[in-house]
Amino acid sequence: MRKLYALLAGLAFVATALPVAATDRTPDVANFNFTVSPINNVTFINTSTIGNEPGVRHASWSFGDGTGQWTGALDGAQHHYQSPGTYTVCLKIFRYYTNTNDSVLTAQVCKTVAIEATCTADFERVPVTSNTDQRHVTFIAAPWHHENKKPVRICWTFGDNRDTCIQYSNTSQGPYTVNHTYANAGNYEVCVRILYDGGCEAMKCKTIQVIAQQDSCRADFERISATSANNSLLTYFKALPWSSSNKKPSRICWTFGDGRDTCINYGMDYTGVYAVSHAYQQPGQYEVCVKINYYGGCEARKCKLVIISPANTCSVNILEMSQSSNNLAKTFFANPVSSTNSHIERICWNFGDGSDTCIMGTATTLPALFVHHTYPGPGVYHVCVRVVFQGGCVAESCKEIEIRNNNTDLCGGYMTDSLTGPHTFKFKAYAIHRPNDPVISYHWQFGDGTSFNGQEVTHTYNVPGEFRVCLTIVTQSGCETRICNTVRVYGNSQPILHLTPNPVTTVLHAWFLSTRAETVTIRIVNANGVTVRTYTRAVIVGANNWDFDVANLLPGAYLFTIQSPNQFASGVFLKV
Repeated sequence: MRKLYALLAGLAFVATALPVAATDRTPDVANFNFTVSPINNVTFINTSTIGNEPGVRHASWSFGDGTGQWTGALDGAQHHYQSPGTYTVCLKIFRYYTNTNDSVLTAQVCKTVAIEATCTADFERVPVTSNTDQRHVTFIAAPWHHENKKPVRICWTFGDNRDTCIQYSNTSQGPYTVNHTYANAGNYEVCVRILYDGGCEAMKCKTIQVIAQQDSCRADFERISATSANNSLLTYFKALPWSSSNKKPSRICWTFGDGRDTCINYGMDYTGVYAVSHAYQQPGQYEVCVKINYYGGCEARKCKLVIISPANTCSVNILEMSQSSNNLAKTFFANPVSSTNSHIERICWNFGDGSDTCIMGTATTLPALFVHHTYPGPGVYHVCVRVVFQGGCVAESCKEIEIRNNNTDLCGGYMTDSLTGPHTFKFKAYAIHRPNDPVISYHWQFGDGTSFNGQEVTHTYNVPGEFRVCLTIVTQSGCETRICNTVRVYGNSQPILHLTPNPVTTVLHAWFLSTRAETVTIRIVNANGVTVRTYTRAVIVGANNWDFDVANLLPGAYLFTIQSPNQFASGVFLKV
């Protein structure tokens, strides 16, 4: 029995002394995956396996840029690369003996990580107010580059086949904006493609919705200079309507602040000025309001404080200096009087034969008060003079003069024309004939292939241009007179004035779209009707830009006017 025990013990010793069979051992295997984010952050996922050799394992990461990190045997790692490039990343697994703390490399793996230059593209749509045309859209590009490099080209596709590219300096700080107007409402795919300095390029697309413009309207008004010579309490106001769909006012109601209000109805075919006059009982400060109802139902209202100043009286008389009633050449003298001894800004004459003239500037000397005019023939003429004083007082006077002619063989005439609307002229014929030889026909040829009969006619031209207008006057006895004049019909463009910023603190910018190349007079008039600034500018056809220093103006509302013999534009700005 003892021999059996000894045999078993010997077999057990041999079994413990022999090494483990190779098929029972599993080695450590190192492996990892990784992902690269757009900002050069790399996430490493440890996919290693640990064998059955005894001992504690630790992992060593080498990121290829001179940095590294120790982690648990199966832990991952994260690393941020400062610049683009190709990096060799290695993962090593070390096994530590428990009794000696020595380590041995049991597994390793290396992989290549490529870090490219990264950039992104994005954009946003600028919100608009309800009163703004929704088809006018502003986009702002939102560039990003990991090295903060700047865009050198930004290309936009707006989804309506009308695209654009904009070049930028590599030092531009933005903002990178673009404006676009859509013809119709709808959904559009808008894309921005940004090319950065150095070559990185990125693109972003979004779907935007363009909503059909809702009808909106506004109301405003301005105070214009009174034309009464002796009553500054008589005030004129002009309504300034605006509709997003160009609808016209159907009714305008005014409240003048003194309990005496009025409403005026207008037809859809009305093309004149929406003006009203009101005579206040006494000077003071009044709240004036205008309420405008538009065709289609939109309604708007605006109120302002208006100061009515005490009366500043002025007058003018006409003296005819020529004594002979047979003389076609006449000399007139204006005799103006102002209760405040104000200087004269302008004297305008209308001689009653279709011709007129204005003497601009301060007229204080006697020669400026005289005017000479030669009439085309005998007749009775209605002569008027209008004097505008500094401070706003306006005086007018008219008188009739008769020019006789002893010649019994009279045969002649002349014509006048006046622009009454876009492309529309009113023509009037004047005949010079013997009292017993009446006119039997006035025949007009308008130079565009059309004609008409009558002493006073109105004609509208379909296209702009120069037209030779001819008048033929025939009397009962066969006297025939033919007179021709040239009229100029300008295009559809009208002078346009924009004032910014409004309200203004120091510098007012004026943008004026002129229809002619000429000299214009610019005036700034305060709420009392007093001209506080006057300028003269030479304008070109098209856009004209000026800056005006208004820092010294008192706070309040001001009228800004641009005027010449051929065009007029006005706007109101608020000085704060």
